[in-house]
Amino acid sequence: MSRAEEFHQVRPDLFVWRAYEKSVKTDLTCCACRTAGGLVFIDPIPLQKAAEAELLEVAAPYAIILTSGNHARAAEDYRKRFGIPIYAHAEAVTEFSFAVDHTVADGETLLEEFTVIRIPGAAAGEIALQRGDAVHLGDALIHQPPYGFALLPDKYCDDPREMREALGKLLRIPLEVLTFAHGLPIVAHARQRLSQLLA
Repeated sequence: MSRAEEFHQVRPDLFVWRAYEKSVKTDLTCCACRTAGGLVFIDPIPLQKAAEAELLEVAAPYAIILTSGNHARAAEDYRKRFGIPIYAHAEAVTEFSFAVDHTVADGETLLEEFTVIRIPGAAAGEIALQRGDAVHLGDALIHQPPYGFALLPDKYCDDPREMREALGKLLRIPLEVLTFAHGLPIVAHARQRLSQLLA
């Protein structure tokens, strides 16, 4: 798997990095959140050693959360190296070549800081994670060329209509920031952008 050369600090407690992955012919993006327990990695991809060492100066690794059955990525490597657990929705686990440590359910408060929001109709076990005014997404929304800020294309969805309806739940949140598994984050007025997209 390709390694990102650097990470970017979006907020004091939010870090994002991305790399082009030849095997799937697209950019992969992930993030880490500094929480009371330490760094929580969401859909992690590898970082170059120097960048990883810099990130780990922020806080110790704490947990891994996977937002989709498509996002095994570097999770098993992170678990082995850092001795931290992997969390994913029960419907995602059959897609992985490894066992997860904990399954999560819609509405659950995870690691005392993230609210799990199930997004049916996208990929297997798709979830979003709300933390304050930020939401971390799997594949249901993307933010990269050639699509821009867009819904996951229908050909990749289990049920596009169901996914769109589920994403409407996010409009109840005072959203300011969105992060994605594919694309750069939206760091301001995210709720307005999402409302326009779903209109």
